[in-house]
Amino acid sequence: MRSPHDKGVDSSPLAETFSRREQGLISFGVDIRLLLSSILGKKGFIEADIISRWENISGSVLSAGTQPFSVTRLRSDGSYVLHIKACSGAYAMELSARKPQIIAGINAYFGYEAVKDLRITQGSICHPKFITRSKRIFSSEEQDQAEAATCSINDPALRKAAYELGLYVLCAKNN
Repeated sequence: MRSPHDKGVDSSPLAETFSRREQGLISFGVDIRLLLSSILGKKGFIEADIISRWENISGSVLSAGTQPFSVTRLRSDGSYVLHIKACSGAYAMELSARKPQIIAGINAYFGYEAVKDLRITQGSICHPKFITRSKRIFSSEEQDQAEAATCSINDPALRKAAYELGLYVLCAKNN
């Protein structure tokens, strides 16, 4: 194997990763982080991890009305500040009250002091829109078939779930 000091050999971390492939399998995460590091910059993975895990960090109720949108570096001491938008004053107050727990949770996840402070602003937040299907009207024949298939189930909740599933299965078969 050639050394990185030989002519024509790239000594970048990415080239070293690709040369390791000749020796066997390696983790995909190593490659993807090297490829994306130039795009995301130094704080890119912090932002991506916080955004993707925001519901786990802040809780489901608080994440419904809040959204992290950037991480900036303070010039004075070089620490990072997480900027969060809150859709109302109530969410902003709750974020302020939970600030120490949120910062502690983020820093515990990263294993170091990744975020030192939170800056909260009020404004509109963007949540992904879910596709909703129009309510399907089933024929009486489909309803009777599903009822006959599920009538022997004793548990009412399980019978109802199986009945609804049966309706959709019959509908898919008929179409």
